[in-house]
Amino acid sequence: MLIQSLIYHDFTLIDLVGALQPLAMIPGAKTEFVAKVEGPISTDSGVVMVANRNFKNASQQPDVLLVPGAGKPSIDILEDKESIDFVALQGERAGWLVGVCTGPLLLAKAGLLKGYRAAAHWAVIDTLDAFGAIPVHERVVIDRNRCTGGGMTAGVDIGLTMVGQLAGKELGQMTEMILEYNPEPPFKTGHPTISDQATIEKAKQMFESIAPEDRIRSIAGTE
Repeated sequence: MLIQSLIYHDFTLIDLVGALQPLAMIPGAKTEFVAKVEGPISTDSGVVMVANRNFKNASQQPDVLLVPGAGKPSIDILEDKESIDFVALQGERAGWLVGVCTGPLLLAKAGLLKGYRAAAHWAVIDTLDAFGAIPVHERVVIDRNRCTGGGMTAGVDIGLTMVGQLAGKELGQMTEMILEYNPEPPFKTGHPTISDQATIEKAKQMFESIAPEDRIRSIAGTE
């Protein structure tokens, strides 16, 4: 089983690793990291990853195409035709399409979520409709062979969900146990539906500066 991940400069590391760690526990799973140019790729946490494939030599039929998000870099890449064309091409070939955080925006820009129910980070989810997707305010959403989810830490939920889809519920349960996935967030402000208003407003202001809704909708209008 081949899990192919798109990576690009300053993407959010936990989006990728959160989903990939459970998936990598499927027996026989192999990973491939694809960027426009092979070599070191910076992440927003300072960790440097290495792309071992480029758009020209990437495997053509991955079992899973995994697209992580970011802040501003994931919005910038929506305007990079070469990257979006690659996602569109691989999306037609892959067995499953998986988007984490703002990653679903890339899938949507590539035309892969039109008519599909999809989730994304709470700060951008309502822009999915500009690309023809159907926004669903849930942590993980599966619609046919598309699996999308909310922000950053939702990657773990997405990865575990996909283990169940690809390898069965029993392995999914075992993987969840091995990872000791039993979160108890210390502040309980992890989503607008449970947070206090002051924290919500500060978070919204931050996101509006890096992923403004009007810019995303403008990009969608250029399709």
